[in-house]
Amino acid sequence: MNLLRYLLFFVLLLAELHAAWACAICAPGAEQPTLRQQLRAADVVVLARLAPAGGTYSVAHLIKGDLPKGPIRLAVAPSDAQFRSSPDEALLYRLGDAGWQRAGALSAARADWLRQLMALPDPVDPSPAQWLARLGFFVAGLEDPQALLAEVAYAEMASAPYASLRAMASRLDASRLMLWLDRPELKLRRPLYALLLGFVGQSAAASFLQQRMAGLRDSADMPSLSAMLAALIEIQGADGVQWLERHYLSGPLNRDELVPASLLALSVHGSDGQRVSQARVVQAYRYFVDQPTALAGLVASDLGNWSRWEFAPAFVQWLRSGRPQSFASRYAMVFYLMRSPRADARLALESLRAEGLL
Repeated sequence: MNLLRYLLFFVLLLAELHAAWACAICAPGAEQPTLRQQLRAADVVVLARLAPAGGTYSVAHLIKGDLPKGPIRLAVAPSDAQFRSSPDEALLYRLGDAGWQRAGALSAARADWLRQLMALPDPVDPSPAQWLARLGFFVAGLEDPQALLAEVAYAEMASAPYASLRAMASRLDASRLMLWLDRPELKLRRPLYALLLGFVGQSAAASFLQQRMAGLRDSADMPSLSAMLAALIEIQGADGVQWLERHYLSGPLNRDELVPASLLALSVHGSDGQRVSQARVVQAYRYFVDQPTALAGLVASDLGNWSRWEFAPAFVQWLRSGRPQSFASRYAMVFYLMRSPRADARLALESLRAEGLL
């Protein structure tokens, strides 16, 4: 996505972050149903074996629904690549009249695991107590040799609230996470693994993260950068916030394409408030707003969500200054002033309109 669209997405994301369960860093696409959710919605779920002649499947284990009559034929034939790892065993499901779908290769020996997966209740709130049992089930499946099982474990872990991920610290291994972070084929899973490293890492992990962040410059790397910065703060606390301020909110790395990633890391910690206080994150936001940047308003959504209305004069000054601001930044500043319950913000809006600045 281009920079303008990315900045608008970032502003809207922060506006809703306080109400979301999933950590915004590792699950930006959490609105997509996971495989577990698809299976729970299905009418029939089976583990099946490919018939010797090919083309159809026979049921090895019925997981959910009524036993199909006769052989199973897929609605859409899988590609050759889908057959390579375990061509004769697969997880199949059917929803309504859509026909049989192949979720992927899965050994029939995993039938008990699949039944446990289907039996897991959905959390009713974001509190860690609602998530401990389910995350304990999934953490053991991260990078399982069975690729489909590993994908399910990753997707479910990535949809968990940040505080609940922290509760898994005793089940994590820093050395293993660092190995996974360096595997190119796991690039899309790096945000989750970086966050998890933050909960168990020590000084060696902090150095590892700083070295890896030095090479992250492309827009596709920004989720990983956010996660690594959040992990560094988790390891170092207030010292990590100071390091982020010095390296990403000022100086040569205070660049449009890197700033939103660093602010998202701060946002997660400000909303969490456990490893560093929300007040310390607000202090970092103040530091950023005082910098010569075209993105000063990107912190406004969080500040409004946290009822920190004392930034109104600073935003009014920016809007009057004539200095360049991105559209997303100006939009966030104005929306902050509109949300503010304080009389000075309302008066400032009226004055800005009268001056033709809105």
